[in-house]
Amino acid sequence: MSFFLILFLLLPSFLFAGETITATSYVLVEKDSFDIIAGRNYHRRLAPASTTKVMTTLLAIEKIDTEEIIVPDKKTASLPASKMDLVPGKQYRAIDLMNGAMVESANDAAYALAKYIGGSEENFARMMNGRANEMGAFNTNFKNASGLYVNDQYTTCYDLALIFKNALSNDIFRELVTKKYFLFHDSRRNVQFKNHNRFLFCFEPAIGGKTGFTRRSKHCYVGAFERDGKTYILSLLNSRDLWGDAVLILGNLYDRLPSDEELRSARACSVSLSSYKPKNKKKSVTKKSIAKKRYKTVKKGTKKTVK
Repeated sequence: MSFFLILFLLLPSFLFAGETITATSYVLVEKDSFDIIAGRNYHRRLAPASTTKVMTTLLAIEKIDTEEIIVPDKKTASLPASKMDLVPGKQYRAIDLMNGAMVESANDAAYALAKYIGGSEENFARMMNGRANEMGAFNTNFKNASGLYVNDQYTTCYDLALIFKNALSNDIFRELVTKKYFLFHDSRRNVQFKNHNRFLFCFEPAIGGKTGFTRRSKHCYVGAFERDGKTYILSLLNSRDLWGDAVLILGNLYDRLPSDEELRSARACSVSLSSYKPKNKKKSVTKKSIAKKRYKTVKKGTKKTVK
């Protein structure tokens, strides 16, 4: 057998295996020491998609009281999904918008928080960047609060893991990121949102995380996991197979990982309306009903018109 044939047969066992991970960049770190367990291109600047909302929500928690009332402006209604369908001019509690941003990944909630705190989304983005620099995330530049794709908005997997590490030290943020469901009440309805982070529903070591997706950014993710009393953070950017990539990377830590079927069944469903107050509907008018209204029998042989 030739040397080149032997080499070709041996290569898949140590080279091609890593190529099954589709993410352009990823990193798996131990939270406290920040030692890198596995990674690739983790200092490469890439679009963050809705993982941006980690910083948005943390900054909101740090800047305002959770019970403050926020009134969204007209732009809120024009933002694309995912969203909570906030109504411009109506009043909402800050904590509900924080929940919406983290659980439902609602773009309208993130924008409403940014506008309320910063006066404008642009000013809020500058505040986000300042906070990122305080954490040591120097390869990050936010341009909006939602993560919707715009030019020159980027982060790295290393920075994203660093931001998530800092966010986890906040008790309110930790409570939000671990929620499987969020029940949202407004004047018309009660809506139950299911978290987009599938690991929460099928992988016991999962603490919480944030997904993201746009056509330009592809799939993005940052999340935390427990093992032997330690916390590990996984972040990945620009993935074509988010959950497949995440499972492969987490194989560096765990023997038992969720199956494809378990991950599919954990998929977030559409919002479910547990109650809804419809608008008053006009009663349909038929010839028969008109006839009944026009005439009413008072006595036998006597009819009275009802106007």
